[in-house]
Amino acid sequence: MYISKSKRIFTLLCVFIFISSIFAVTVIYKDGTKVSGTLIDMNNERITLDIIWGKIEIPLDYVESIVFKDSLSPKSGHEFSIDGKVYDGYVIEAAKNYVVVATWFGKIKVNLNERVDYIGFEKVNFDEITNNRPFKVELGTSNSFVCVLYNGDMFISDKIESINDYVIIPDRYGNIFYISKLAIEEIYIPYKSATGYDLLVLKDGRKLYGVVKVLSPNTYEISGVWGKETVNIADVLFTTFREQMYQERSEGSFVMGLDKIIYDKDNVATMITDSVLRVNGKDVSVINVYPREIKDPRTGIEFVLIPGGTFKMGANTSWGKVDEDELPQRDVYVSSFYISKYPITVKQYLDFLRASQSSVSASVGKQVTPIEIDFLNQKIRVSYSTSSSMYNYPITGINYNSAKAYCEWAGYQLPTEAQWEKAARGTDGRMYPWGNTKPIRYNDGKKDYDVKAFEDTDVSPYGVVNMFGLPIELCRDYFDKEAYKKLPRENPLNSTSGANVVGRTGVISGRITDRIPISASETRNDVTFRVVLNPEDALNISKKPLNNKFFGVYWYVVNDSVKKQYKVSTDGLYVVYVEVGSPAQNGGIKPGDVIVAIDGKSIKTQQDAANAVSGKKQGDICNVIVNRSGKQVELKIRVGVWTF
Repeated sequence: MYISKSKRIFTLLCVFIFISSIFAVTVIYKDGTKVSGTLIDMNNERITLDIIWGKIEIPLDYVESIVFKDSLSPKSGHEFSIDGKVYDGYVIEAAKNYVVVATWFGKIKVNLNERVDYIGFEKVNFDEITNNRPFKVELGTSNSFVCVLYNGDMFISDKIESINDYVIIPDRYGNIFYISKLAIEEIYIPYKSATGYDLLVLKDGRKLYGVVKVLSPNTYEISGVWGKETVNIADVLFTTFREQMYQERSEGSFVMGLDKIIYDKDNVATMITDSVLRVNGKDVSVINVYPREIKDPRTGIEFVLIPGGTFKMGANTSWGKVDEDELPQRDVYVSSFYISKYPITVKQYLDFLRASQSSVSASVGKQVTPIEIDFLNQKIRVSYSTSSSMYNYPITGINYNSAKAYCEWAGYQLPTEAQWEKAARGTDGRMYPWGNTKPIRYNDGKKDYDVKAFEDTDVSPYGVVNMFGLPIELCRDYFDKEAYKKLPRENPLNSTSGANVVGRTGVISGRITDRIPISASETRNDVTFRVVLNPEDALNISKKPLNNKFFGVYWYVVNDSVKKQYKVSTDGLYVVYVEVGSPAQNGGIKPGDVIVAIDGKSIKTQQDAANAVSGKKQGDICNVIVNRSGKQVELKIRVGVWTF
């Protein structure tokens, strides 16, 4: 095919322009000086540029960043950007066509092509990864491998491999990510790459998908493209591995005659059998596997699983005198749920008071003290505090509305009365959490006790602590003397509103079935609460953002009084107080700062600030400019992310 001379020249010109645009760069020196030119060469010692008057060699020690796209610029010398995705990190190895950058999660070999926006050369010390929990390996529904890190970052690739302590993931642009296994939360494997793989579910709820090998009578090795791991057989709750099809467990024996199990990332398993699967003499179509205990990393609350099933609810008339509202005793079915092992602590409630943007006015709590400061010659309440010696006491001095507000903040619920009673006494109709023997030691309410003080005496069949002793615990139900005669036998809940809700404890009457009417609005020093989750929500709760304030500051519009009394010379929002552990404190905002801009938008009123962060999600970055003692300081605030 003949190509005209003009077309050949045009094609060569396009290629030249394309190549030049890729390697046309701006070098930013550490002192802020900039020089632009075409990148000719680069190594671990210097960069060579072709600039308008000739060639120049720049020692790497002088370089802060190299910018490949004029439309984008780095905020610092220790970050880099690939196709608009910004990472914290810096170059540790340089060559003409690639660089290797260090990151918090490992390192990346970056091809220098049209996808690179800028790279930094300024070394930064990353915090050591302290995660001790190994990652999960599960089947995904896509045709790609998906690697999810603990900070939420996600990497998708057509293949992965494991080398020593790293999972290696190439992207479609030829960049290679070396990700520390300590930084990984979970890996999803496509079905097409899981030939010969089996599923293991461990006692801690973790799932591993790979090839299983028996190393000894007590240990398995499970391996795959993600690496390999040795596990104790005693820690395996469930497996599709054929050599262990017949299992005896202390909870009861069962046969796992499974030919195939398909597991996806939405916590749904499809099991195919040649014959009906029978457990304890009953036909079973679905088996759910949940860990016995879990901990919500957001709030620190420990949860205990209460398995679904029927239990005897209400008092036994053979005990002697019982109240009419505890009758009749009947069999009630309650679905599986998780309940907090201990009552909500002072520290957990204090975190809520400081961080929540709930519109409900919550009670402060008996053990919590408001923080007041002098501002413009008047006292204003800015936060709350308590002695660290009280952190692990049950929160008291609250009411039903406060407990509901806490639940709305964290995504929990108060237990129904039926859930509470099953968690407290099990299924056999006992009088006390521990059985039918007389109480020995429990929270008598004469002083404050640590929530773990009665772990060896006041413990339910499921391991829930301190349900017999004080304080009284709030339930979700509204109080009705006739509830047991009216409500259904499956997951009963009296949601009809009224003046009183149900409170539960055993110590007042001497039996765990006692029902106590509690005013929904009254703040009482003998009342606390615990919380519940359904199992599927519990397994994914760490991904649900808390309903947190975005900044966590008390600020005031700068007016003439503020300018005069606090020697402020600029308009904006004057920072009166910065909350402990707040995004503002974590990002470097200090009392006395004046916030003048957020994401490039001028700030003069609180409505300006609200407009500037409108549409932001928890974890997004805001670029905030403050005036600090006459100097402009630029800060990065990760909105809504608190440290408790």
